[in-house]
Amino acid sequence: MQIYEVFRQEREGEPMVHVGNVQAPGDDLARQYAREVYSRRGEATRLWLVPRAAIEEIGDAYFLRPPIERSYRMGEAYRVTVQKRRQLAQEGAHES
Repeated sequence: MQIYEVFRQEREGEPMVHVGNVQAPGDDLARQYAREVYSRRGEATRLWLVPRAAIEEIGDAYFLRPPIERSYRMGEAYRVTVQKRRQLAQEGAHES
């Protein structure tokens, strides 16, 4: 028996969404089970079946960090920049 993860698209153009899994001895039966369980009322326009063994999990926090520090691109950096500009403008106004 093999476990297959099932992804469903409900309307054309929408993203595929993970909806669950089925357990079956082979691809053909997994396809039938997925159709019966996740599209029996016609709520899917497309299904994807992926053997769970084909999915690779990457849980290494060090590996997932960006190779270059780019915090200046985050929204928080913009807010800090605006605050510094306002502070400099106020200091310049006091000197005049």
